[in-house]
Amino acid sequence: MFTLTVSHLKQLFELNEFPLDNDAMQFAGFRGCVPINPGDQNLAAKHDLMTASLDYRHPRCTLVQWTPSEGKFAAYPGSTVPHQDSVASARRRGGVGTNQLVSGFYGDYRKGWHKAGKPTGHEAWRQTASRPIRRTGDDLDYDGDDRVELVNPSDNLHCGWCAGMESKYSSAGCQVVVGFPKCVQRGNDPATGPWKLFQSRGYAIAQQSFGYALLNGGEVQRLALSGPVGLERIRCGSQGPRAERVQKALKEKGFYEGIVDGQFGTRSLRALLDFQEAKFGRGGDDGICGPQTAEALGIEWP
Repeated sequence: MFTLTVSHLKQLFELNEFPLDNDAMQFAGFRGCVPINPGDQNLAAKHDLMTASLDYRHPRCTLVQWTPSEGKFAAYPGSTVPHQDSVASARRRGGVGTNQLVSGFYGDYRKGWHKAGKPTGHEAWRQTASRPIRRTGDDLDYDGDDRVELVNPSDNLHCGWCAGMESKYSSAGCQVVVGFPKCVQRGNDPATGPWKLFQSRGYAIAQQSFGYALLNGGEVQRLALSGPVGLERIRCGSQGPRAERVQKALKEKGFYEGIVDGQFGTRSLRALLDFQEAKFGRGGDDGICGPQTAEALGIEWP
């Protein structure tokens, strides 16, 4: 168990060079990390979490909703990985139809309808641009052996159709929060569970577009327990001087042909993945530049 604070959230953005609007509501997802009290969605300066193994059958992630200037955040149980049933179905098609979002920062999850016009359609947040995703055609989980595609698979942030942490959830690659939505299929009954608060808080403000930072739960735990030293990283969505250094090194080594501008987008990510596979072999391409990748690139870190 560890305690996550607002200061830790700000540090996570700084360590990854993620852009942060102090007055805007932000979303974050921690993969393989769950709230100690999944029924507590109070806005507070700190919450207790614990890392958890992904089983692709039950919610084993945390989604966070916070506005930095307010000094409080809420932690919601959910999932940032697809359900095993969807993974198994897609595996028969070489992975098509289901995917897992690569960690990083994605700047435009926009208010809109998930599955608009269908009985299960409900107000949620829509993915609006291409994202780096992994598809698996060999097994029922996702790792460095699985291919990365840069597409828009229309994965949204929506309700998980899920009763709790030990229940099945619905996702083929979307980010989901535990609960049930208000929709035609449910007779337009009010939303329930953690999703009810997540949706109502986000829709209660005028803001239309929301940034979303996705990280691994182990990284969050290490920061909370051991501090920030050694946790500097560059990944998709990073923006800043370290991102520029990585781009420059990738360009000098012939892997990147874009502009060296410190904006580490999907083109920069593809170059990083190619470099890591060339240096570390298949399975060594996690799309994250930390100390080992920086050393291979020949750049000072951090």
